[in-house]
Amino acid sequence: MGEISNINGKKMVPIANLNTEERNLAFKEIREKNSNRYYDNSQSDKPRNNVKYFIDYIQNSSGNAIDLGCGAGNDTVYLIKNNWNVLAIDREDVEKRISNRLSKEELKKFKFQIQDFENLQLEESNLIVSNYSLPFCNKERFKEMWNKIKTSILPNGYFVGNFFGQNDDWYSTRPKMTFLTKEQVVDLFKEFEIIRFKEIEEDKLTGLGKMKHWHTFNVIAKRK
Repeated sequence: MGEISNINGKKMVPIANLNTEERNLAFKEIREKNSNRYYDNSQSDKPRNNVKYFIDYIQNSSGNAIDLGCGAGNDTVYLIKNNWNVLAIDREDVEKRISNRLSKEELKKFKFQIQDFENLQLEESNLIVSNYSLPFCNKERFKEMWNKIKTSILPNGYFVGNFFGQNDDWYSTRPKMTFLTKEQVVDLFKEFEIIRFKEIEEDKLTGLGKMKHWHTFNVIAKRK
């Protein structure tokens, strides 16, 4: 029996028995439900540790930043509250979720765009932040996406973000995602000065509340 779904209050039926339009609608509703649950679970007043470290110890002056794959907007909000102008980009429409956390004056520093990684268009910036996002780019398009990120960062600008390693639980179950070795991550930053590099393996919950083994490479680097 196929996967069960519920569309607009209709009787639960196996997804396999739906026509194409109904199936697409079912998957859209499931994705939106999971996305909202993820954003609800991950929304916090605290930024990622690497972003806080960057503001506290590396670059506390302001500029123009891009939060790529912004999710619930924790890093975006933190940067704006530290006087950065931020363009937040996500594949889901989280603009209202983020703007509700900003004052009228802070909203002047906030912009939002819906984009996916495979068709990314970036403006020049002093900082790109991307936490727990870049690995979701299709591995066949990752190089193209990374070149866009690299060229959009102005000289003396920064990248703050992370990548997934091959010991990550999802490596064996999500073949289209991008997983890298330590050497491959370092190789991405030939035109940067790597300021901070941390490889972390740990078991912790995902944004949907499932336990997972994480293997991440956290990087802070300055464009030469």
